[in-house]
Amino acid sequence: MSRIAIVVHAVYPGDTRVRRQADALIDAGHEVDVLSLRRPGEPPRSDRPGERTLRLPLDRTFTGFAGHMAEYLAFAGMAAVRLAREHRARRYALVQIAGPPDFLAFAAAPVKLAGVPLLLDLHEDMPEFFRDRFTRPLLRPLLPAVTAATRAAAGFADALITVHEPLRRLSLERGVPADKIEVVMNSADTRLFDPARHTRRPFMEDGVLRLVHHSNLQRLYGIDVAIEAIALLGPAVPVHLDIYGEGPFRPDVEAAIARTGTGDRVTMHGWARLEDIPGLLAGADIGLVPSRDEPYLRFSLSQKLLEYAAMGLPIIATELDTFRAHFTSEAVRYVPGGEPPALASAISQLASDPAGAREMGAAAQRQAAAYAWPLQRQRYVELVERLMTRR
Repeated sequence: MSRIAIVVHAVYPGDTRVRRQADALIDAGHEVDVLSLRRPGEPPRSDRPGERTLRLPLDRTFTGFAGHMAEYLAFAGMAAVRLAREHRARRYALVQIAGPPDFLAFAAAPVKLAGVPLLLDLHEDMPEFFRDRFTRPLLRPLLPAVTAATRAAAGFADALITVHEPLRRLSLERGVPADKIEVVMNSADTRLFDPARHTRRPFMEDGVLRLVHHSNLQRLYGIDVAIEAIALLGPAVPVHLDIYGEGPFRPDVEAAIARTGTGDRVTMHGWARLEDIPGLLAGADIGLVPSRDEPYLRFSLSQKLLEYAAMGLPIIATELDTFRAHFTSEAVRYVPGGEPPALASAISQLASDPAGAREMGAAAQRQAAAYAWPLQRQRYVELVERLMTRR
């Protein structure tokens, strides 16, 4: 039995990718320590069989570039100290760092210098993340430094994984050797997202078209676009949208609901437990992924898209290259991003074609099988164990 540390600048177990990875390692007979953020009211430590969660005394409370950098650096410093201390007692066989920020990899330096292999998991592309989030002209000159930090972190790690092939190719363009990086997709956990365990409601069985969306509420995800589309539908299409999640864009979503007068057709539920989401999807008719068509999302493959597909739910999504690379038009109704009339038209068309909607959901489920988590899990565990044997 080996002990593995995973460091993630996120709330845990809210980060579902890290949760799936930890479960996979535990199932393979390893022990896992997860170092994460700590929300108000959370205990500094919690345990479950095979896993310890060590929450550092920091939450996502900052805004702007300076605030983000202060938060990142503070977390990296805390993680470095805690990792070194835990390693003396626990003797880790591998450390995994989840980015962004990619430079969090250097928090593992004391442990890596002691001979422990380092795996860097690129959830997103840090330079594109910077380009999207920090648009002030004064910050543009910093982009080369961010790209340099990404390259340095990749060079420092013993191996890298990322969430899909377009991001792997981007890393190759930046000089990462092909044999150093693999894809472990952000697939739905089929132990949870199993349609056989959840009875699907018949399409519009109560005469209402039930739409669903779950995510961290960010501007990029286009929830306000979906609300504008619902307002355009009017009474001709009886529709209701259930939104699950929280995030910094919530006030803007609430303002869009108030502005469009759609309060009787949109419900904001807040966070839902991961274990509850499959049942919520089974009770919906269509899953929405109305992301904005912006450069940052060229390298994004929405996890909710994969979860909707795993459950056989008909999907309407923005036409993005990464989405197209994984699902055909038979499986997803694609619409231009940021255009409420186009989204409203797609919703109306599916509402009038129940048989077509069912066929679309079935096609999505078939195509998602190629990305199923059991396949990704095997690839991930084999990589981790291969790295540990190199030690």
